[in-house]
Amino acid sequence: MKELILKALSMKHENKTHKSIYNILIGKKTHQTYFDASIEHLKLYYGCLPNLKYNDFEMIVEQEPIKNQNPIVGNFFYQQAIQTVGTILLLIQMISQRKHEHFSYQPIINDKTIQFKAKELYISINNHHEEEFIKEVNQLFEDIDHYFSGIYVHYLLAGYRETPYTTEQISQIEEIPIIELKERLVEEYQLIQITIQNQERYPILSQIKFQPKLHQQTLSTYQLLNQTYDIEQLAIMKNVKTHTIHDHIIEMYIKGYLTDMNMYIDDIKYSKFVNEFEDKPNQNLKYYYETLGEFTYFEIKLMYVCFAMEGLNATRRT
Repeated sequence: MKELILKALSMKHENKTHKSIYNILIGKKTHQTYFDASIEHLKLYYGCLPNLKYNDFEMIVEQEPIKNQNPIVGNFFYQQAIQTVGTILLLIQMISQRKHEHFSYQPIINDKTIQFKAKELYISINNHHEEEFIKEVNQLFEDIDHYFSGIYVHYLLAGYRETPYTTEQISQIEEIPIIELKERLVEEYQLIQITIQNQERYPILSQIKFQPKLHQQTLSTYQLLNQTYDIEQLAIMKNVKTHTIHDHIIEMYIKGYLTDMNMYIDDIKYSKFVNEFEDKPNQNLKYYYETLGEFTYFEIKLMYVCFAMEGLNATRRT
């Protein structure tokens, strides 16, 4: 727990509060927290410590020096890492059972979304790519083992006549405290999510892709985009204020439902923002609003998000 907190804190911008980092770690479902996680490159830490108490968080902040801790960064939320690893574990179980022609078993993952993705890949792997899949899994575990000089996620594997170990069992075998084990598994999940994005090295595993869920109200706005992209019109259609639609639009970009920034920002405006940002990085929104003078808060917030995501493999159509 402590290492995850310190790594997240090491990414905190000067104008952000410690509470904003706490909100990211527990996965607070607010547009502000999504925004903070994006601009501070902490998506992979969003929701990784859902049961963290604020008193425990404060104690670590007060007692430990905050320095660069080399956090694992990427344009993915931690929930996506959970789904990705769950898919890999389920695929391993499915292929192991098939190799032994044993088709009556209890899946280790009950999540329907993960099961659907695993079945989809299972069909494409079939007999023709089974060995390639096994090779990729071995390669992946070697990469994770090399990075950490040790690996624990392999204890979660299941297959023919093999069941996964519990955290208590792993703790006893490896002689590691359970809280440290859980923290390490979080980091292994994060790294797996990033590692398999290498399509040349992982042509099969890189096909595992999940999209974060939108807030219910954001989802209803997203569904209206087939009628109009105009923010004023969307606000009228939903009987809400325009700033509510602004929040919804930005959430869609953060979660990958929209990728073309040019729908709301032209390249000239974006270039002006980038020039100012590179001169004075990581300032608060008010600074850019007052300095640039010609942009709305919505435009600045959207450009801030898109700029932060560009370095994390986000794409923008020009």
